[in-house]
Amino acid sequence: MTAIHLSTRRLVVVLKRPGGESQFSATLITQLSATGPIDRIRLYVLENPQADLSLGAVAQAVGLSSRHLSRLFQAELGVSLAAYVELSRIDIARRLLDGSTAPLKTIAYAAGFGSTATLRRAFLRAFGVTPLEYRFRFHSASSCCSRDD
Repeated sequence: MTAIHLSTRRLVVVLKRPGGESQFSATLITQLSATGPIDRIRLYVLENPQADLSLGAVAQAVGLSSRHLSRLFQAELGVSLAAYVELSRIDIARRLLDGSTAPLKTIAYAAGFGSTATLRRAFLRAFGVTPLEYRFRFHSASSCCSRDD
C-alpha cells in the first residue's frame, strides 16, 4: 500500500478587519451596515457590475433621486457610491483572478471595468500590485496561470 501525501494550502482570513482599518472587500463592507433601503442599491451594484453604475443611472434604477441616493450611501456605508462600485468591481475581479485562468481582458469585462488598463489602475490603487502580480501571488495552487496582459 502506497501512501500519497497531498499538500494543501490553507488561508486564514479575518472577516472584518479590526479597528478603523479599511476593508478590502466590498462584500465585507456591505456586512457592516444596517439593513434598509440601501440593500437594493448594493444588490443592484453587485449583480450588475457591467452596467452603467454612475450616480444618476443607479438612482434611476432604484427609484431614488441622485441627491438622496448619495446621502443615503454616505450615511449608511461611509463611502460614496463611486467608491463602493470600484470596491465591488475590484472584489469581483480579485475572485476571478484567484479562481480562474481567464484572460485579463475577460476578467476586466466581467467585473465591469472597461479595459485591462482600468483594471490595472484600480488594482494598483487598492493593493499596490498589478492584476497579474496579484494572480501570481494569490492564485489557487490547483490552477495554472497564463500571462496575457
